[in-house]
Amino acid sequence: MRKAIHIALLILLPAGLFFMLGFAASNNLHKPCEQLTINVRSHNGNHFLYPADVRQIIIERLDTVEGKMMDPDLLHEIDQIVQGIPHVDKASTYRTINNELKIDITLRDPLLRVINSQNQSFYIDRNGDMFPLSENYTARVMIATGRIQTEYAPGKNIAEPEEETEESLRRLYGLASYIDQDDFWKAFIDHIYVRPNGKFELTPKNGAHIIEFGHADHIETKFSNLRKFYLNTLPQIGWHHYNKVNVEFNDQIICSK
Repeated sequence: MRKAIHIALLILLPAGLFFMLGFAASNNLHKPCEQLTINVRSHNGNHFLYPADVRQIIIERLDTVEGKMMDPDLLHEIDQIVQGIPHVDKASTYRTINNELKIDITLRDPLLRVINSQNQSFYIDRNGDMFPLSENYTARVMIATGRIQTEYAPGKNIAEPEEETEESLRRLYGLASYIDQDDFWKAFIDHIYVRPNGKFELTPKNGAHIIEFGHADHIETKFSNLRKFYLNTLPQIGWHHYNKVNVEFNDQIICSK
């Protein structure tokens, strides 16, 4: 008998708990929002948006949030507004049992700042998505200039083959991604220039010389050769001894003054 009662309690208690939670959630639909709370998470301190900016964007579309019933339509509308902000990578909109409406946002993580041939300036994030500059903050990332014909389009992903993107921009993204994944090169390379023939030139942060990289092929080999050159040769002759260092050809480095 006791065992049967124990089993019944194990079944009924969770069922009762789920019922109460469901009742509370259902009851919440018929209560107005008492407070809107916005949390914004940035990568590496890149504060492109602040909670006040997001609130202002929402208010411009909905007039107000506090006082409105927190039904699914309202949550969906707010979520669509937030997801449509170009600096936002991910967002979650939900209500709490305390009649609070919460929005958790993760901002895009910039890889590269591009200035194209039309003098349009924009970022490309680590996923390959384009997004605009911010009035709040300028990210300290590599800059790419030169013959970049692709025009800016918010949210366009240059890593996707089906997108109409010039091949040199995809290769630029691949080269920048490789540099970004290596702590040494990430701290060392400041600028990538795309020449009219599609070849790349890299500029170190110390401005000692131009690295003539060639096309974005055999990337790992080229950087390996360049690292050996920096470790074994340049310390003996000085960083500013050459104006150009060419690593375009496999297994050799050609320097010129």
